[in-house]
Amino acid sequence: MHISDIDLRLLRVFRAVVEAGGFTNAQALLNISQSTISNHMTQLESRLGFKLCNRGRGGFSLTEEGATFYGHLARFFQALQDLEEQSMELRSGLSGRLRIGMIDNLITDPACRLRVALDRFFQLPDNAVHCSLDVLAPPDMERLLLAGELDVAIGIFGGQTPGLRYQALYRERDVLVCNARHPLAAISDPAALSHLIPQAEKVIRVFLGTAEFPFLHARDESVMASVTSVEAAAMLLLSGPFIGFLPHHYAKPWLETGELVALQPERFLRHSVISLVTRNVDTQQTSALRAFLNCLEDPPDSQAVPQLRSAS
Repeated sequence: MHISDIDLRLLRVFRAVVEAGGFTNAQALLNISQSTISNHMTQLESRLGFKLCNRGRGGFSLTEEGATFYGHLARFFQALQDLEEQSMELRSGLSGRLRIGMIDNLITDPACRLRVALDRFFQLPDNAVHCSLDVLAPPDMERLLLAGELDVAIGIFGGQTPGLRYQALYRERDVLVCNARHPLAAISDPAALSHLIPQAEKVIRVFLGTAEFPFLHARDESVMASVTSVEAAAMLLLSGPFIGFLPHHYAKPWLETGELVALQPERFLRHSVISLVTRNVDTQQTSALRAFLNCLEDPPDSQAVPQLRSAS
């Protein structure tokens, strides 16, 4: 198959159909009618000489050949994207893309220097970089980094995935809290609290699991809720019969109003390491990524922020 401009259009239609899970869903992505999509797919199959997918009353599904071809196609489009980014590297000044992933609610943490780094990055001369910033769960960030769909991630990571480089930025302090209506909120006796906390209903962040409560076993029945973000945990803690950990900087407004109560904060506290993660091959770093990392690693003296250190 000799690829022409027309074939590239057909290939993009096929990719959109696969990623959307069918012709109907692909209409919105491609902004063309379902009949046009069907015609494009028929043309592509004719050019290739084999059937790519099944469509009809039984629903959409790839044939065995179609699934194999899609794998080749994904690598082809990734190569095109790499070529585009590499060509941008040859231009003067900063250009290309910078794709950042982060966990939610870092903005209220005074120890987080991401805002300072971004401010410095955007002020770099001749900066024409398109920046995207997405709030994601840690496992999703690791997956996207490995797939080349994310350049850098900032968050809490329970382990270290092969192929990725982890560097500790700072520690985030978490406090154990419940809402003011919770029975434990009225108990001041430390011995009584220590006895009741292990049995209390708990909410945990799924990417930390029972590591949030070191005294719990893997299938502890007191874990009654799980979330993927700090905001979701706060929603359940403010409105439900749960106890759980929240970053102190995030919980502070509700602690000050009394809507949340810290349970023995001098004893029941933990620290989460906020880490910076990139792919561990330096040659895969674009000039935009290198410039951003320099802004993050070398803050102004007035910020008094510790330098990066290797994660243990």
